[in-house]
Amino acid sequence: MKITATIIAKDEEKNLPSAIHSVKDLVDEIVVVIDSRTADKTREVAIKFGAKCYLRDFDNFAGQKNFAVGQARGDWILSLDADEEIPAELVEEIRKAVKSDEFDGYLIPRRNFLLGREIKHTRWSPDKHIWLWKKEKGKWVGEIHEEVAVSGKVGELKNAKVHNSYKTVSDFLDMVNSYTELEAKRKVANGEHFSFFRMFFDAARSFFGRYFYKLGFLDGWQGFALSYMMGIYRVITWVKVREKEK
Repeated sequence: MKITATIIAKDEEKNLPSAIHSVKDLVDEIVVVIDSRTADKTREVAIKFGAKCYLRDFDNFAGQKNFAVGQARGDWILSLDADEEIPAELVEEIRKAVKSDEFDGYLIPRRNFLLGREIKHTRWSPDKHIWLWKKEKGKWVGEIHEEVAVSGKVGELKNAKVHNSYKTVSDFLDMVNSYTELEAKRKVANGEHFSFFRMFFDAARSFFGRYFYKLGFLDGWQGFALSYMMGIYRVITWVKVREKEK
């Protein structure tokens, strides 16, 4: 059973080598779909490390990832982000999983590192999703916070992949600006209107939910900072809704 690793990327020349290196001895091919707005040498790096590269205008995350799957020749798809790595123990577990015909897809846990620390609470953990599936059995759905929908039986792997995400506050705020733009467009398209109450309520619920209910205080100052910035995320989303309505 052949495996294709799929990666979507935008301005990822620094992270991409580690991601590719972590799967080069596991998969039969690597497909990298690069956002056409990329300004760095992501394409050159991907080609240097032997990946099949495609430039594509970004529509949404599910669209990019389904396009990547469409270029794959493998029987199984392993999806990872450009800032993720597959550790050796997970490589071995995946090798065994694809030899079995018991499941059509597998949930894989993920360890998230943000602002220089592994975040074990603050709603970043536990974090597991379907990232390995039979090509003909699965498809990405959802424009934002997309997930793989599998037609068939889903199992679960024990070992986690590693997500080296948002090393600096600037990186995190870049994500906030990008994702809130998509969120605001979706809300307007769905007929939602600006609400001062929703703006305040969503921000407060996000902060208190992450920092207290999801034990963000156990993640040190990073837990507080992430909880606070995710509250700001909600404020920015609603302000952008108002801007688009005007």
